[in-house]
Order: sequence, then structure tokens, then C-alpha cells
Amino acid sequence: MYYSFAVQFTSLRLRALISLIEKVQTEAQKDNIADATILDARLAPDMLPFSRQIQIACDNAKGMASRLAHQEAPRYEDTETTLDELKARLEKTLDYLATFSESDFADAATAEARFPYFPGVKLVGAGYLVTYAITNFMFHVVTAYDILRNMGFQIGKADFMGWEVEFHPDGE
Repeated sequence: MYYSFAVQFTSLRLRALISLIEKVQTEAQKDNIADATILDARLAPDMLPFSRQIQIACDNAKGMASRLAHQEAPRYEDTETTLDELKARLEKTLDYLATFSESDFADAATAEARFPYFPGVKLVGAGYLVTYAITNFMFHVVTAYDILRNMGFQIGKADFMGWEVEFHPDGE
């Protein structure tokens, strides 16, 4: 379960974000929309911009896998200023997630997650994964999609889902 969610699930969502950004890049070039306009877009004045949503989604993915595997996550600087740089960050995160195997999560049930914004408490194992990590990760993935949709880009649910949906023909 831990590997499936912390590595496989997050990797699917990150690859879908790369495809989404690529589609948006094509449309933005055609409509002469600068990367900075997209990176700075937000849904509400008090929400983080698109670039931070992608950065945090990557941080959440690598942090989730690392914590559950009792490893230290690599630190990334938040310096991306173009869509290509955001795609490179997503790719770097996917490369990192690919270093994990299912056996790395053998002791995930005892893994502790502590955050400075939750002083004096910890999250542990499945409780961390199910009640916090996945929810927080998906919040930022969905918000990134919503920002692009709100900007008027011609994207839809299929773009959000990505192209790796595992369909099986009837009778199998």
C-alpha cells in the first residue's frame, strides 16, 4: 500500500502535470501568453501561484516517499521561472521516486512525519499517508490544474487524469 500510493500514485499524477503543462505551452505560444503570466497566476489573492503549486506538489511527493521509507528527501531550491524549468523539476522528482522499491517501505507503518507548523504532534504511518500526505499532495495538483483552467486554457478532465489510465478490455 505505501509504495503504491507514495511512489506509483504520485508518479502518475506528476506525469499528468507534465503533459498538462506541455499542452498549455502549445496553446500559450499560439496565443502569445508569457510563461511569467502563467507562473504567477492564482485562483484567489491569498492563494499561492501556479509555480508554487507545482513546487509544493513535487516537495509533497518526494517528502511522502522519503518519510515513509525512513529516508532524507533531497532539497530543491524554488527558483523555477519558466514552464520548462517547472517540467524539469517534475522530471527530477520522478527520477527520485524511481529510486524507491517496494521493499523500502517495509517499516512504513512506523514512519513518523513532523512539521514545524504542527508543533508538539506527529503523524505516523497510514495515518500520515491517508489523512495528510495524499490529501495535501492532491490539493496542490488539483489547484495547479484549476489555475490553468481558470486562465481559459483548453484543458479538461482527460488532461487532468493523464493518459495512463489502466483500462482493460471486457472479458479479461
